Amino acid sequence: MNTSTQFTSPLAGRSVRGPESARVWIDAVPYVNFVGSSYLAMQALDELRAAGREAVELGHAWQQMRSAAYGGRDPVFDALAEEGAQFFGTETSVFMPTGYFCGPAVVAGLRPAFDAIFIDELAHFSLYDAALLAACPVHRFAHADASALSDALRDSAPASQRPLVLTDGIFATTGRLPPLAEYARLATAAGGQLFVDESHAYGVLGPNGRGAAEHCGVLDALHAGSLGKGLCAQGGLLPCSHQFAERVCSLAPLRGAGAGAPVSAMVAAAGMRYARAHPERREHLHSISQALKTGLRKLGLEIIDTPAPITSFCVGRKADMQSLQRLLFDDGINLVISSYIGSGPEGMIRCATFADHSIDDINQLLAALQRRL
Repeated sequence: MNTSTQFTSPLAGRSVRGPESARVWIDAVPYVNFVGSSYLAMQALDELRAAGREAVELGHAWQQMRSAAYGGRDPVFDALAEEGAQFFGTETSVFMPTGYFCGPAVVAGLRPAFDAIFIDELAHFSLYDAALLAACPVHRFAHADASALSDALRDSAPASQRPLVLTDGIFATTGRLPPLAEYARLATAAGGQLFVDESHAYGVLGPNGRGAAEHCGVLDALHAGSLGKGLCAQGGLLPCSHQFAERVCSLAPLRGAGAGAPVSAMVAAAGMRYARAHPERREHLHSISQALKTGLRKLGLEIIDTPAPITSFCVGRKADMQSLQRLLFDDGINLVISSYIGSGPEGMIRCATFADHSIDDINQLLAALQRRL
């Protein structure tokens, strides 16, 4: 590949339209798309759009304060809490205006129950922010490594200290899953507990789409995450007990924060209803994701083994990947070079798969890569 010229992103200055799904329109031209995180590709479904129209037609506010903080109830958010409880099999759920609140809200709610935090070195920024706000000792351990967590617990926590272990369920850049069953066992044995940020796993992993903890059989782990990835809605959700819900809503950051948009709440509820009623969408997503991984391995690329709809790889140095990105763009394929958490100094090509991808889309990408590599 020719990497001698200065790189300009193929998207620079272009208009990108359409929800994150198998197709986007770039300057009004359709491209096969592998960029984004809305894995179930539900944003264009009539069911979700109808929920948004209904919210507008009913005259709901664009933004709502948290009336529950003043003793009132909001039927829109109550309905979402119930839908979340049904989806996740919990007593209730707490809706948040942004998934970024999930870590800080849960850590604040758990604060009397732990003395030190142990966090994966590649955990999401929001978990690190939550750890800092907890004002307690914070210990990092090597990425997705149960032995490293065990060593950290042994070396850094006296027997009297109860640990809180923080980790992503799916790591956003690579799609890697941590060994959650081992984490849960280690945390429990030390008198502590595990919290999983399921932002990239909700809707796409587990027999019921409840995330990486369900996929790994850790059914009693506390978890929360963004609705803006797999479930294709805005906001975050914490499935939990009534008692814990009341507690987190009485503490920062939720206490005093806006409740979010009723339009978003109604669309989120519709998204969970649809995902629960159509498990075949999740099954197709898994099948298409594994087909891509298998095909890339046949091309000689190193691909980690993960059930996530994220497939990342490196080809030479950053300049080589930039050249490849432009060549694939010329072939009508939209890819991204990620410089996000865990991508390394050169970055990596991150391919998201969506539930509306076909096997022909996957084969088109594989054939283009075979020509261009």
